Amino acid sequence: MADPVMLIEQANNRGTMYAVVEQDDRTAYFYLYPSELLANKYSPRPCWLRNLQPAPEKKDIAAMKEGMAPMLEARFCNHPEGKAPLEAALINIVWMEEGDGASLFYDGELLGVIPGWTLYSDERSVAYAADCIGAEDDSMMFPLGTPATNQLHQRVAQATAFWDDWTSETNQTWSILQQEFLSAYEALLGPVIQYYAIDGDQWPPMGMARFEKDEVVYLLTLGVSIRPMPWVEILYSDKAPGFRRMELALAISKKDYSEKEIMNLAGIVSGIADRPWKQVTWLGEGHTISSSELPAPYESLVLSAALYNGPAIELPKVYNDTVNLYWVSPVTKPERLFAHENPNGGYELLEKMIHHGINHIIQPREQVVAG
Repeated sequence: MADPVMLIEQANNRGTMYAVVEQDDRTAYFYLYPSELLANKYSPRPCWLRNLQPAPEKKDIAAMKEGMAPMLEARFCNHPEGKAPLEAALINIVWMEEGDGASLFYDGELLGVIPGWTLYSDERSVAYAADCIGAEDDSMMFPLGTPATNQLHQRVAQATAFWDDWTSETNQTWSILQQEFLSAYEALLGPVIQYYAIDGDQWPPMGMARFEKDEVVYLLTLGVSIRPMPWVEILYSDKAPGFRRMELALAISKKDYSEKEIMNLAGIVSGIADRPWKQVTWLGEGHTISSSELPAPYESLVLSAALYNGPAIELPKVYNDTVNLYWVSPVTKPERLFAHENPNGGYELLEKMIHHGINHIIQPREQVVAG
């Protein structure tokens, strides 16, 4: 029996997940593997593509016991006599915008999909294949079906259009989006004082704009919301469009912090901007992030739209999604521990901060929980 041959290996744009297609003389499979850094957090996800030999009548337990990829049983595949082996040159991988799921096209036809949300299920992995025509309740493989029967077709078409847009040589999406965000910020804070690129020369383009008003330095990101965040689709389901995109903001009192301290905070926030995609996670209201670079007595940051008590900032929609503007505020170790030790601790911490008159502007304050 022939050993599997790798036909293609392709990483997402942050190298957190790898798409791999392998086949032996019996069957062909599409896999998503986490990077080494994430191997303890996420498990590989398989997607059967086709049998190359006549299909077994029952579940291919013998192959699984031998550590081989199982063939799909005859009643669930549309080619019980087997199909021709795949050719590497005809394979094309299209990643979902979040970078946690992917689809496989073969000679221009959609052949398999591993949705991102299946990565976060500990119970079992799930995938969809064009050549699968049936499944049982406990199956791992399900029919991809048609656009009329499976919304994954629309999801893949959306991802394809997204990447086509950003790889087009005539793409003006960023220049338009950049100006829309700057205009929204300038409408409230006045002209941009300085603009910093924070993308490290990686896609997508991301920046941070600096403004100064009433002895307060404002630093707001733009471009972070180009990508939807991982995890949000499975956590919020139909409400995901309201939570999967974000930008970050800082407001710091010039009277209380030096320019060096202000720029140090700006550097920390610019590092947070890419965190969801570098670590395959998400950020939202009440989330805390530890940092050893904060001025005493602080050791973490909390994200919040609720802390903001200024005039409304009308951010543009991105791909028809709402963009959440999370203000970043430093918290002490006892405050962070309080947030982590209670079921809704992040929200409760923010409620305490707001109750004590703390808002989005960073300035010296008293701790709001017992140390």
